[in-house]
Amino acid sequence: MTRIIRRPATLLIALIAGLVLAGCGSGPSQVNAAALVGDRTIPLGDVQQEVQWLLDNAPAAQQAKQQGKFAERAREVVRSRVVHELLSVAAQREKLSADRSEVDKLISSAGGTEGIARELGIAPERVRQVATDEVLLPKLGQRYADRLSVHYVGAAVVKESPGSTAKDQARELGRAIANDPDNAAAVIREAGHKVVDERTSLADALSNQPEFGISAVFGAPEGSVVVIQPSQEQTGWLVALIKDRSLSPATQSQSSAQQLDSRALYWAGYRQLQPIADELGVKINPRYGVWDDTSVAVVASEDEVAGYQLQSRTVQP
Repeated sequence: MTRIIRRPATLLIALIAGLVLAGCGSGPSQVNAAALVGDRTIPLGDVQQEVQWLLDNAPAAQQAKQQGKFAERAREVVRSRVVHELLSVAAQREKLSADRSEVDKLISSAGGTEGIARELGIAPERVRQVATDEVLLPKLGQRYADRLSVHYVGAAVVKESPGSTAKDQARELGRAIANDPDNAAAVIREAGHKVVDERTSLADALSNQPEFGISAVFGAPEGSVVVIQPSQEQTGWLVALIKDRSLSPATQSQSSAQQLDSRALYWAGYRQLQPIADELGVKINPRYGVWDDTSVAVVASEDEVAGYQLQSRTVQP
């Protein structure tokens, strides 16, 4: 389970919980549910049971309790369970499976079920599930890398002015494009920005601009507008209308994905859960927060989303 151990801190945090929540959901369909993924229910009781085990047995969860960070940990537990449901759908559709011996090797290399449970903050009964997801996500990324291409029209928004941050300007531009998608280029120029009109494959993006390759540009549905920060190291926002999202048939000759870094493939696979989440619909019990389309995660409130995905009027090809 080497990759689990070496995964960035944000992913490790996603496997740790620290809050016992009670109560029912926001409506009849969410009573006793921590989350709904399409017609699948993530029971609130299951989340509570796992969290209690962590509080009793996992040092990281106990430390989180002392630091008052229970809510954040609980959201991440729900996120990991939502991701599992989305990945189950993706694996079924793409006919992907995780070899049992590969999952066993991953678990063994990370200290076994009990060691992983205590060190990483995963209830013992979920360790195999998490390890299986770890094996499947790069396979999903590999399945899409050579086949997916996106044509987008947009602009980079980096300058700020008094009373108008780059984020504010980007959101305003995104809304304007969503209101008039067929004239997106003209809308962008009128707002004083340089038009970016590109078609790129996922494989090329992952090779040359990995952060861009795993961004919402490659997960958002055709016709939508995304407003995101594509890089953690650079300031500025990208506003992009997804004019076309094409998925070519798989062929034996496609091999670019074979040369990609496994970490890039992992996050590329993770990003391809976004269209499934959009299709099925993800509803989070408000006690945990809200679903963030652009980060494929649970956040505390709408004010904390990483970006925005806007529905636009029909886009003419």
